Amino acid sequence: MTHWKKLTNPNYLGAYSIEDGKDLILTIGTVANETVVGVDGKKEECTVCHFLERGVKPMILNATNMKMITKLLNTPYIEQWHGHKIQIGVEKVKAFGEIVEALRVRNKLPVERTEPLPKCEKCGGNIISAKGMTPEQVAEYTKTTYGQRLCGKCAAAAYKEKEEASNVVDGQTGSDE
Repeated sequence: MTHWKKLTNPNYLGAYSIEDGKDLILTIGTVANETVVGVDGKKEECTVCHFLERGVKPMILNATNMKMITKLLNTPYIEQWHGHKIQIGVEKVKAFGEIVEALRVRNKLPVERTEPLPKCEKCGGNIISAKGMTPEQVAEYTKTTYGQRLCGKCAAAAYKEKEEASNVVDGQTGSDE
């Protein structure tokens, strides 16, 4: 299912980005002030955190989240945040006279993995985090979508096969007969 806010604010993480109430564990890349254009076209200077994981949207950091990162990493200097993992979840907060969902950096550093990574049912390789999902979430997503727990490479191949099969069914074989 697609949350409507994914269509109106596609450039940044929001509470709507975290499905099924599962937290994201992401690695801080860069943090800097940037001009952000809101859905209403209004421009505003915001502190934005870009993550090292591919395919993950940046997150606009408010004072609450920056204070939490400072506390967790024991430094207020954004240059020293690079490479550290944080855990992000959704909390209900009071804002603008309403109770709304907001992204919050959790009050704990992510725990390093102790259990083995799930295995790809096609090639036997490890399934790793992708697009802000944990390895377990990737495995579950690919199981639901393709009928097997797949690593990124095998999932990409399954996607391509599915698209090609769809084109053949629709009569779009690619030939000029």
